[in-house]
Amino acid sequence: MLKDLGWNDGWEEARRAVDAQAELSPLRIMAEHRGAYHATDGEHVAWVELTGRAYNRAQDKRALPTVGDWILAERWADAALGKGAGVIRHILPRRSFLVRKAAGEATQPQPVAANVDIGIVMTSANSDLSPARLDRYLGLLRDGGIAPALVLSKLDLVDDPDALLAKLRDVAPGAPVLAVSSITGAGLDAARALCGPGRTAVLLGSSGVGKSSLLNALLGEATQLTQPIREDDRGRHTTTRRQLFLTPYGLWIDTPGMRELAQWIEEGEEETTFEDIAALAEQCKFSDCKHRKEPGCAVRAAVEAGTLAPQRLASFHKLSDERATGAVKQQAARRLEETRRAKAKKYAPRPGKPEDDR
Repeated sequence: MLKDLGWNDGWEEARRAVDAQAELSPLRIMAEHRGAYHATDGEHVAWVELTGRAYNRAQDKRALPTVGDWILAERWADAALGKGAGVIRHILPRRSFLVRKAAGEATQPQPVAANVDIGIVMTSANSDLSPARLDRYLGLLRDGGIAPALVLSKLDLVDDPDALLAKLRDVAPGAPVLAVSSITGAGLDAARALCGPGRTAVLLGSSGVGKSSLLNALLGEATQLTQPIREDDRGRHTTTRRQLFLTPYGLWIDTPGMRELAQWIEEGEEETTFEDIAALAEQCKFSDCKHRKEPGCAVRAAVEAGTLAPQRLASFHKLSDERATGAVKQQAARRLEETRRAKAKKYAPRPGKPEDDR
């Protein structure tokens, strides 16, 4: 059953590194709720929780479990029988990690999904197609080490999708690009093939582009979980709809539309979204060319020659400026947080009775 969730020899090796006796249960996080998680071993779905100590020690949300994570937990056998919650003891090192800047926050990272093989960015054929927005999604995916694909949805709303598909290919050179209709079924086989048994795909896109409709059309009755998630108090108060589905066609993570979409920039990270511009930049006269007013700029020359769309370069400049500004804000916030933590540690009361590990 674990194999159906994507478990392999590599994950087993990672498990043995922290649990040599294999005493803890390997599980995958399916859904995140307030203070708790739904996890599965491929057969059962049940609650798991972090200890209070582990939660309080987390530097930010990246240190907490997220959908797609592999964890090691104790007390799983009881949890699977509905007798309380399992206790998370380890999060296995992630192979890929999709993170964005939290909505409304200048300095907080917001994890979206972990251990994803392919990110499927959806845009609709009616009025949603925005190359600039797609650039942002592609930046998030490539920052997280996730291969991208672009899917044009609602194919039944247009007579000739070729022009729209050409725009998508310009945005993501080399990435799979396809069109689907959840109504007629066109393109569904090709969409299924993007994932596959043991692989994990995440669906991304604005609200209304048809992510959930595509998932239902792709998988039909197979969208049922190994067990239905219980509708209890915790479920009703969930703060997110990100959820992992185990199906015969692989594992699929559905996500809500994002109100704000900005990359979380790590120190020293370079922009990797605009591979076409990066290739042209190798021919620029100056290695640090910003492609604005510098002489001998091969990127601007491509725009003037009509081989690179001016909107593409404008999007590059806009996102580059945002990354630079965001990096400065994040560095300042890190310094403030380090100062706050140092002061809190200095003036913290002397420890008394040992903290309960639960």
